[in-house]
Amino acid sequence: MSVRVLLVTSPLLEGGDVLAVQRRLAALGFPPGPLDGQYGPATERAVRRLQAAAGIEIDGIVGPQTRAALATARPNPGGSTPSLVGRRALIEARRWIGTTEEPAGSNRTRFGVWFGLNGVPWCNIFVSYCFSVGAGVTICHGFAGAGVTGRGCAYVPTTEAWLRATGRWLGPAPPEPGDIAIYNWDGGPPDHIGIVETVGEDSFTAVEGNTAVGADSDGGEVMRRERSLEDVDGFGRVHSSRTTPEPQSQAVGLPSYGG
Repeated sequence: MSVRVLLVTSPLLEGGDVLAVQRRLAALGFPPGPLDGQYGPATERAVRRLQAAAGIEIDGIVGPQTRAALATARPNPGGSTPSLVGRRALIEARRWIGTTEEPAGSNRTRFGVWFGLNGVPWCNIFVSYCFSVGAGVTICHGFAGAGVTGRGCAYVPTTEAWLRATGRWLGPAPPEPGDIAIYNWDGGPPDHIGIVETVGEDSFTAVEGNTAVGADSDGGEVMRRERSLEDVDGFGRVHSSRTTPEPQSQAVGLPSYGG
């Protein structure tokens, strides 16, 4: 008997084979939505997360390679569930939508004052602020890298490296609200960072610092932006509830790029 390839269709595929995949995804820590035997968008997103974790092609389709990954994957409790830490950071980020640099074009903000390094590109400083003040978590705590201080991190490539090194990296799989989005516009080092707010099929919205329409990664304002999944290196999810330490007296110098 042949095994069906499962993907989102209209009408939705349904049956016992879909339900078995949903149950396996749930057991592995990749919530597929209701266990209803229907292969809908929520189940597809869970499959994409599994594929990202397994290092195979991320297409949301359950074929032979994905079935093998389902059979051999180890449970990943917590790693694929939404982060309460991230959601608290998101609440803090929303408070500041519309905040701009003073004066315009100066990179000088209340977030830079808080961080102890004002007048530099501040998108990562804003994310550090939101996680610290909103959720009590220090981005890059204990991690050696450019832009790291006792308050968090000011340099996007370092934050991505930290997410990867500490098992918080989700890759390009569809995110959840509160996840950290790492943007890459040109294929080089990552350029910009934000906090995911809402998630669609192929796009998402995020709250970002130092952005503007037409100046994505150096626009001078906290804004809600709509982004494509194609814009990102990937996403990170922070579950740690580690308490924020006391700030260091001096910040590490930064390379010139990064929002």
